[in-house]
Amino acid sequence: MATEESRPGEVFTILAVDDEQAVLELARACIRHALGEQHRVLLARTGEEALAAAEAHRPDLILLDIKMPGMDGFEVCRRLKGGAATRDIPILFLTALGDQESVERALALGGDGYVVKPFNAVTLAAQMSELLAPEG
Repeated sequence: MATEESRPGEVFTILAVDDEQAVLELARACIRHALGEQHRVLLARTGEEALAAAEAHRPDLILLDIKMPGMDGFEVCRRLKGGAATRDIPILFLTALGDQESVERALALGGDGYVVKPFNAVTLAAQMSELLAPEG
């Protein structure tokens, strides 16, 4: 588990992307509870904001909704995975779409995990920790 105890001194930057402010605040609280207060949490409400934040801040993990006005999460993922500076950032889809086709599409585009809303905080924390863990 990628916590302060397991990786002393490490501070992660996590970008949460969702068009609903309530979901962003819940995700922020979940991140803080699971990983600790010292980690930086960035919030984006559109696909365009997500791309700009990912390029500017190079987060260690992106929590990405699919259904957003304008550019959807599938397109955001495609662009992130196609960019030299952002292709290696893990993407954990956090979305209300629980159908098999959406899961398969998200993973085929390069998503690293998939959690369906409403999400279980323990499940989200476990997936975030796994994606932030050093490769061994």
